[in-house]
Amino acid sequence: MHGAFILTTVTVTDPAAFTDYRSAVGKVNALLGGDMLVRGAVAEVLEGEGAAGEVVVVLGFADAAAARAYIASPEYAALAPLRAAAGRFTIRVVA
Repeated sequence: MHGAFILTTVTVTDPAAFTDYRSAVGKVNALLGGDMLVRGAVAEVLEGEGAAGEVVVVLGFADAAAARAYIASPEYAALAPLRAAAGRFTIRVVA
Protein backbone atom coordinates (compact mmCIF):
# COMPACT_ATOMS: atom_id res chain seq x y z
CA MET A 1 0.00 0.00 0.00
CA HIS A 2 1.33 3.40 -0.95
CA GLY A 3 0.93 6.31 1.41
CA ALA A 4 2.80 8.86 -0.72
CA PHE A 5 3.81 9.42 -4.29
CA ILE A 6 6.41 11.31 -6.26
CA LEU A 7 4.65 12.97 -9.19
CA THR A 8 6.99 14.23 -11.88
CA THR A 9 6.18 16.09 -15.06
CA VAL A 10 8.82 16.48 -17.74
CA THR A 11 9.04 18.66 -20.79
CA VAL A 12 11.61 16.72 -22.79
CA THR A 13 14.07 18.93 -24.66
CA ASP A 14 16.57 16.24 -25.67
CA PRO A 15 14.98 12.83 -26.41
CA ALA A 16 18.31 10.97 -26.49
CA ALA A 17 19.34 12.38 -23.10
CA PHE A 18 15.89 11.54 -21.74
CA THR A 19 16.34 7.93 -22.87
CA ASP A 20 19.65 7.81 -20.98
CA TYR A 21 17.99 9.32 -17.90
CA ARG A 22 15.11 6.82 -17.99
CA SER A 23 17.57 3.93 -18.05
CA ALA A 24 19.60 5.32 -15.16
CA VAL A 25 16.61 6.25 -12.99
CA GLY A 26 15.14 2.78 -13.49
CA LYS A 27 18.20 1.35 -11.73
CA VAL A 28 17.75 3.84 -8.89
CA ASN A 29 14.08 2.85 -8.57
CA ALA A 30 15.05 -0.81 -8.31
CA LEU A 31 17.71 -0.01 -5.70
CA LEU A 32 15.66 2.39 -3.55
CA GLY A 33 12.18 0.90 -3.88
CA GLY A 34 10.21 3.43 -5.88
CA ASP A 35 7.24 1.56 -7.38
CA MET A 36 6.66 2.77 -10.95
CA LEU A 37 2.91 3.29 -11.20
CA VAL A 38 2.58 5.60 -14.21
CA ARG A 39 4.97 6.61 -16.97
CA GLY A 40 3.79 8.03 -20.22
CA ALA A 41 3.26 11.02 -22.44
CA VAL A 42 0.17 13.18 -22.07
CA ALA A 43 -2.07 12.28 -24.97
CA GLU A 44 -4.51 15.14 -24.50
CA VAL A 45 -5.04 18.01 -22.07
CA LEU A 46 -8.71 18.01 -21.13
CA GLU A 47 -8.75 21.07 -18.91
CA GLY A 48 -6.28 23.70 -17.71
CA GLU A 49 -2.70 24.38 -18.74
CA GLY A 50 -0.41 21.69 -20.06
CA ALA A 51 1.16 20.31 -23.18
CA ALA A 52 0.41 17.19 -25.12
CA GLY A 53 3.60 15.16 -25.16
CA GLU A 54 4.66 16.19 -21.66
CA VAL A 55 5.81 13.08 -19.76
CA VAL A 56 4.15 12.19 -16.44
CA VAL A 57 5.75 9.78 -13.96
CA VAL A 58 4.24 8.56 -10.68
CA LEU A 59 6.26 6.53 -8.17
CA GLY A 60 4.66 4.99 -5.09
CA PHE A 61 6.24 4.89 -1.62
CA ALA A 62 5.18 3.72 1.83
CA ASP A 63 5.04 7.27 3.17
CA ALA A 64 6.17 10.85 2.52
CA ALA A 65 9.41 10.30 4.47
CA ALA A 66 10.37 7.45 2.12
CA ALA A 67 9.57 9.61 -0.93
CA ARG A 68 11.71 12.46 0.40
CA ALA A 69 14.54 10.06 1.25
CA TYR A 70 14.48 8.80 -2.34
CA ILE A 71 14.85 12.34 -3.72
CA ALA A 72 17.56 13.18 -1.16
CA SER A 73 19.55 10.00 -1.82
CA PRO A 74 23.05 10.24 -3.30
CA GLU A 75 21.99 7.80 -6.02
CA TYR A 76 19.19 10.07 -7.20
CA ALA A 77 21.29 13.23 -6.78
CA ALA A 78 23.93 11.71 -9.07
CA LEU A 79 21.36 11.83 -11.90
CA ALA A 80 21.07 15.64 -11.80
CA PRO A 81 23.30 16.18 -14.88
CA LEU A 82 21.22 13.71 -16.89
CA ARG A 83 17.98 15.42 -15.81
CA ALA A 84 19.35 18.83 -16.75
CA ALA A 85 20.36 17.58 -20.18
CA ALA A 86 17.06 15.78 -20.80
CA GLY A 87 14.51 18.49 -20.13
CA ARG A 88 12.59 20.55 -17.59
CA PHE A 89 11.43 18.49 -14.58
CA THR A 90 8.86 19.40 -11.93
CA ILE A 91 8.99 16.94 -9.03
CA ARG A 92 6.34 16.87 -6.29
CA VAL A 93 5.61 14.74 -3.23
CA VAL A 94 1.91 13.93 -2.93
CA ALA A 95 0.75 12.48 0.37
